[in-house]
Amino acid sequence: MKGFGSKFFITLLLVSTPRGMAPRALWNQTAAPRIASFVGQIMDSKCATTGSHDPTLKKLAVKDARECTLKCAKDGSFVLYDSSTKKVYQLNDQQKPLRFAGEKVKISGQYDEWSQTIEIESIESAP
Repeated sequence: MKGFGSKFFITLLLVSTPRGMAPRALWNQTAAPRIASFVGQIMDSKCATTGSHDPTLKKLAVKDARECTLKCAKDGSFVLYDSSTKKVYQLNDQQKPLRFAGEKVKISGQYDEWSQTIEIESIESAP
């Protein structure tokens, strides 16, 4: 019965946690999401893993990044891909980025480091 006490404690903790309380709140009560600005390309989650639309453009017979993003996002989701850091950010809203598919944008919003998700407050085309 080695480890029974720790398993019991974890089970008790999970059962007693109120519904809707994020698991990260158990460890970090004071951390609030920070507001930040991010610049990158609106991509689909599939192409963002490689940082390029090139292989998919040929396979799907689409002409540009916008068509590729729109087609692939049907089976995935819209994300922001920052090519300078090669980082992929999840986006909480899947409607706002729709009109910017395949474009370089600037997004302002709250960033949750734990889930690596941006809660979009505003989104606009970037040069």
